[in-house]
Amino acid sequence: MALAVIHGLGEHSGRYQRLGSAMADLGISTYAVDLRGMGESTGQRGHIDSWQDWVQDVALFVQMVQESVGGLEVVPLGHSFGGVVLISAVMQGAVRPGRFVLSNPALATRRRVPVLARALGWVASRLWPRLALSNGVDPKQLSRLPEVVAQFRSDHLVHDRISARLFTEWVGACRLAMAQASTLNTPYYLIIGGGDQLIEGLQAQEFEARTPARHQTRIYPDAYHEPFNDLGSELVFEQLGAWLVEPEEETSGDDAVGGGW
Repeated sequence: MALAVIHGLGEHSGRYQRLGSAMADLGISTYAVDLRGMGESTGQRGHIDSWQDWVQDVALFVQMVQESVGGLEVVPLGHSFGGVVLISAVMQGAVRPGRFVLSNPALATRRRVPVLARALGWVASRLWPRLALSNGVDPKQLSRLPEVVAQFRSDHLVHDRISARLFTEWVGACRLAMAQASTLNTPYYLIIGGGDQLIEGLQAQEFEARTPARHQTRIYPDAYHEPFNDLGSELVFEQLGAWLVEPEEETSGDDAVGGGW
């Protein structure tokens, strides 16, 4: 079995070493990719011309992993923005896994974007699509581990850019994912950090409620945005590993709570 990891906005594949090490202890291989405009991949930092660019990237990446592992099962895992890309890829049939994993999918932010700012964003997306601004992410909101925050700050492959086009493409992808959630039949595992200050977990739960697919949800009440790089990640790895090795029946609500840290 292998995981195919799709990272979040402004980061890169190398930040999933903790996840990879934990999965290796369970005999599960982990592969990760740098999306275009991210990490060591080419392209303007934080910009894409179309959401389909990332969907195609993910489709090619998962295909590459499948070819590398032969007949073993490949389970795609998308975190944050990568989670929304993965949802799009699965719904479109660009990726056809037997099951997949979502970690704090960025279906909505906690910080509400003012109406005027959204309007200006749509205008800029048409007239100045490559105009890039800071995404406003405070590294201290990613994890409660000081060493993770310090590493993020010093990582030369990390950036805080998001272009006008990427912003509007992301908003459109989120709207489509919510509107078409009732068509999703592929089993999945959903991880939600209850202490996430960046992504709105309630939107992920609303997405979950709309999907008919068999799934399991784990809510970690105090976890920040990056459950794999946070306090208590051992429990996250243990429960994810258990689902990967032996999937459980659908759970929701209080039964899905992973535990407080």
